[in-house]
Amino acid sequence: MIKHLKLFTLCTLLILGFFFFGCDKIEGPYGVSNGTTPTDTTTDTILRKVLLEDFTGHTCQACPASHAEAKRLHDIYGEQLVVLSVHAGFFAWPQNAPYQNNFQTTEGTAIATDFNVINLNFPKGMVNRLYKPATTSQYIFDWPDWETNIDTILDKPADAGIDIANSFNATDSMMTATIDIKMLNDYANPINLAVYFAEDSIVSPQKNGSVDVLNYIHRHVLRGSFSGTFGETLVNSATAGQEINRTYSTKLKPTNANVNQVYIYAILFDNITREVIQVEEKKLIP
Repeated sequence: MIKHLKLFTLCTLLILGFFFFGCDKIEGPYGVSNGTTPTDTTTDTILRKVLLEDFTGHTCQACPASHAEAKRLHDIYGEQLVVLSVHAGFFAWPQNAPYQNNFQTTEGTAIATDFNVINLNFPKGMVNRLYKPATTSQYIFDWPDWETNIDTILDKPADAGIDIANSFNATDSMMTATIDIKMLNDYANPINLAVYFAEDSIVSPQKNGSVDVLNYIHRHVLRGSFSGTFGETLVNSATAGQEINRTYSTKLKPTNANVNQVYIYAILFDNITREVIQVEEKKLIP
């Protein structure tokens, strides 16, 4: 199974002291090598990554179970799993002490509303925004079903690679993200790019059953976007080898965000089915 594979460096010069391999240069690097000898034209040098969106809230009593599952899965899959916690709905509202913090975002509410998650009992999740053709909507999963669906996707070759370059201006709190995309296969449908930012390891209260956990660590919390909730359409179709570049800037928020715990998320998705084609994340300040 792919979750049991270890990720090796792109250019392995010496293996067990016996074998020597040369490496072709991959500009980008557009993702992570799976340890095979890479070339510029094959898809086996770029790993498919999966986006897990965990719909949650600080007064959701059952949500710590999904947080624990997201961490467990991230420990298994490593860089191939990109987790985003979307705080939305009633459970994310600022309320009486100790839950005065406001984790809501315009983008989070829009995602939860557009994918018909907002009125469901949290926690819920989407895995790569998988499309359900019979109902022309997305699959919404309870957390025990996340792993099986992640496994199914990771067994498929990547259709694109993404590289992110960041910068931050501490004077005005402006973040800039340059996104480089390389298509590995032809793609017939329109392709969109959405770029988000999230803050990790926020210490703030969380309901866990009837218990108030005052120093709870909130992971991968969506804070906003560079390009709007659903981004922009890059191309109406793409060909293998095609490269696309975009640069976006926005101000970091909220004002008390820990800039050293901010990550940029680049999400490439099909604008018809809205399934995620590829996803990448990178820390704003390494």
